[in-house]
Amino acid sequence: MIRAAATALCVLALALGGATLGFSHGEMDHEPESPVDAPMVTEDTGGGVDVGVDEKPGDTLYTEGRLWNEKGEQVNLEEVLDLPTLLIPAYYNCPRSCSFLLAAMATAVRDLDLFPGMEYRVVALSFSEEETPADAAQAKVQYMKILGGGYPDEAWTFLVGDPEGIKKLCASMGYRYTRNGPNAYVHPNVALAVAPRGKIIRYLYGPDFLTADIKKGLQEAADGVASVSIRKVVTFCFDYDPESRGYVLNVYRTMGTVTLTLVGLMFLYLVVAPKVRKPKAGGRI
Repeated sequence: MIRAAATALCVLALALGGATLGFSHGEMDHEPESPVDAPMVTEDTGGGVDVGVDEKPGDTLYTEGRLWNEKGEQVNLEEVLDLPTLLIPAYYNCPRSCSFLLAAMATAVRDLDLFPGMEYRVVALSFSEEETPADAAQAKVQYMKILGGGYPDEAWTFLVGDPEGIKKLCASMGYRYTRNGPNAYVHPNVALAVAPRGKIIRYLYGPDFLTADIKKGLQEAADGVASVSIRKVVTFCFDYDPESRGYVLNVYRTMGTVTLTLVGLMFLYLVVAPKVRKPKAGGRI
């Protein structure tokens, strides 16, 4: 009786999983055959709001826009990218996942067995139209605390830029975001491993990062060999609801994840558990 109920529940979970995952069209899980077939990960949040990542491994970033660092100095992006670089599009006054994204990156690079400022560097790039070098400076103070006192100040740069230049730069990396109010944006959570002079090597999806993944991306950037990301599930800061004019949890994506977890548990119960409980031949029943 219990197994029959579990079987029925498993079938129901599969049906629900198919329905909920059908709505989670922002997620892709196929491996393209070549960088030409790099994935286009899209999320239409309603009302024409469209955010996502179009991976462009092997392409070169737009570097001609006007940018300023946390010190207020105007910088040239091509000169900033003089080493294998982890580039993080974000905005510094984000009330949600940007802080987790940047903190996760700080934690991951803190444990790297590479020399910051000599073998690699990190660049945070604000795509906000409102943010200034003062915002970049404040953000730098916050995340340098995670790295500790021994981390070189010049190894992590925080940038802001003019709106048109930032739009072209984000477009060159296939990063699509949208503004939904004063200093409020819907955006993907992703970082890029970039070779010197701006060649895109790999996309690293957040908001969490593994030190091993970061190191692999930097090694590939040092070699200048572009590759398509294995992990293509993009998380988004939040979904914008044009009717309520607020940010809401993506229920369908969450339900799909829970459903797949339930299916896995049911599989273990129906297939694995009976084999574990089965007595050996000649044993006592």
